[in-house]
Amino acid sequence: MELPADVARLLGLLRAELTTRGGLAGIYLYGSLTTGDFSPARSDIDVVVMVKRDLDQASIAELRQLHTSLASSDDPAGRLHCLYVAAATAADPDRLCPYWYGDRMTRWQLKVITRAELAWAGVALYGPWPPPALPPVSAAEVRAAVRAEIGGYWRRMAGRRRYWLHDSWVDLGLTALPRSAAVLTSGELITKTEAINRLAGFGVPVDLAAEIRRRRAGQVVPLTARQRIRRARLVRRIMTGGVRRLSG
Repeated sequence: MELPADVARLLGLLRAELTTRGGLAGIYLYGSLTTGDFSPARSDIDVVVMVKRDLDQASIAELRQLHTSLASSDDPAGRLHCLYVAAATAADPDRLCPYWYGDRMTRWQLKVITRAELAWAGVALYGPWPPPALPPVSAAEVRAAVRAEIGGYWRRMAGRRRYWLHDSWVDLGLTALPRSAAVLTSGELITKTEAINRLAGFGVPVDLAAEIRRRRAGQVVPLTARQRIRRARLVRRIMTGGVRRLSG
């Protein structure tokens, strides 16, 4: 796997800092960075850090300081998403873990779909493979997790009109539909680029799919306020129909 030079430098700094702190079990990359679908303009840098024990507040504060320092010195660090998971609780998809999310420390879960993505195309930046204390997930578990996310999270989001005025939500929401459909129908995990190629199956017009594709390639797609409102209405209808179809 060949990483972009700036991303490789960032991850090298992160690995060097974490390995000097002790208590580290492994550092693992997943997502577009490891599937060959990485967009330097749009993609997140997804990392799971396995630690040997739960982190106390002092350790979390040190990590916040580390990430803040990295974010101030390196451009792609703003897209670094780094989840710190204790090995003893790695199999619990509901447990909240310390999570550096681009510009702040918050908390998030090691979801079932993330574990599936790690198994599908994960790479060890440091430590053994497969990640320790992380049991495999079955196809049935992945389908159940996707179905719950569609029927819960995306059903709620589909009804929030203002969200669909924003490019990031349009791109994320619409690509979630074919990615979810692939899991539910064939158990297949697909990239965002492949999801864009399948948008027509959910009634997404060619010009809207092209707009999403252009943004993923790093191009600016200017829209007037009226165009954004018209697009938001369309996307909301597509999302509502897509959620209904995948929940059936």
